[in-house]
Amino acid sequence: MKQGTKPSDAAHEVGYGKPPKATRFRKGRSGNPKGRQSGDENLLSVFKRMATKRIKIREGDKSRTITMADAIILQNYRAALQRDQIAMSNILRLAEESGELVDRTDVKQVGRPAIFPVKAKNIKEFLARFGRSPETE
Repeated sequence: MKQGTKPSDAAHEVGYGKPPKATRFRKGRSGNPKGRQSGDENLLSVFKRMATKRIKIREGDKSRTITMADAIILQNYRAALQRDQIAMSNILRLAEESGELVDRTDVKQVGRPAIFPVKAKNIKEFLARFGRSPETE
């Protein structure tokens, strides 16, 4: 046993990743007590909460409850029908990002199904698909 150590410390090894018992965090105590409070929201969680919030809208003499995101899209559709250029671009951008403007019958936009690959007749045809030729290989 080292000189100046207590018998209770002899069983506890001190080194890299093994701090002395006196300087360790106490059980149930955080190592970052002034860190982010539990329940604090980040920007994404605030956005999701607001987009899914339900609001009442009136359509003529009827009222119904829809989400905030649905209401915003509905307002953009109504404004686009009134020839609002910004609303039209919003609707077109939303349709493009959601994949609604893809022609599902066009092989160039969608691609060939993985189940039915088209076989090349020879090596020239195969390399031509990738913009190459046998001379460059």
